[in-house]
Amino acid sequence: MKIERVSGIAVFIALVSALVGRAGADRATEAGAPAGDSIVNLYDAFGAEVSGMVQDFGFSALIRYRGTTILFDAGTNADILAKNVEAAGVDLRDVDFAVASHSHFDHISGFDHVLDVNPDLKIYFPNDPFWGAPMPFDATGTDPNAAEGLPTDQCYFHGEKTRFTFQSSGRFWNANVEFVKDHTEIAPGIHLIVTRSPFVGYFSRYPNTGIAGDQDTSAVKTLGLPELSLSLATSEGEVLVVGCSHSLVDVITRTAREHVDRDVAMVMGGYHLLPYGEEEIRGIADRMREELGVGVVAPAHCTGHLGFKLFREIFGDDFLHAGLGATITIPH
Repeated sequence: MKIERVSGIAVFIALVSALVGRAGADRATEAGAPAGDSIVNLYDAFGAEVSGMVQDFGFSALIRYRGTTILFDAGTNADILAKNVEAAGVDLRDVDFAVASHSHFDHISGFDHVLDVNPDLKIYFPNDPFWGAPMPFDATGTDPNAAEGLPTDQCYFHGEKTRFTFQSSGRFWNANVEFVKDHTEIAPGIHLIVTRSPFVGYFSRYPNTGIAGDQDTSAVKTLGLPELSLSLATSEGEVLVVGCSHSLVDVITRTAREHVDRDVAMVMGGYHLLPYGEEEIRGIADRMREELGVGVVAPAHCTGHLGFKLFREIFGDDFLHAGLGATITIPH
């Protein structure tokens, strides 16, 4: 289904513009208690001055959708998140569940405050073994017979096994965490989209370093960083909330579009364009606009000044500068 820019999206833009506004005063007015389905930016390093809110580099958004309240990410600093939540008039005890987009500190550190207020809150977390997800592991090494002749107290598990599953206590010990491996619909109209960054991750094997400093990188093995994005069904298409887009925002958009088999009306959140130049950013924006049919973009957090500038140029009136305290209406 192709998004109708004149009818459906035009109405959507009108609703969003009326609530978010282009001026800082409009955003500040709407920062407290939005009516209906909406997204509020609770943590970011840009935006209009909002009384009581503190700018910081990180991301968190409060989403109200069909009677469900969702916290998406929790920012860098628990104290700052607490101040911003209070200034926005948000009661974290009303949050039904939370989503952690990925394991970087500028998206999850604030959960310490969240869990102080709402200790039983369920958090959906990427299937990241370094933060508590179960991980099969093989400690056999390169020689399967190496343990022969060793005393049992020098053998893993007294020589009984070298293949096992790690089950660490994780970052949020005793919290109600569910690790998500695959795309899943967690409530009617609410999908978690799973992607994995091939650029960011953890090494399971390092380069060989010779005496002269030569390195052989042919055998390097990297586990890509897993990410979760949130896709919400609306009458205008999917509203996609992304955390930091290490998997590339156009790739996440395409993945969501293919999984739910619907057009994407809006993409809000961090686009992670700071490392990229103009040509690369234009390519991403063009793909989202022309190939993927995204109706509205609301870049935040790690998108960067150049990203803001180029996406505004390419999307025109379909660009929303949704910084700290801004509220975006979600169409029904």
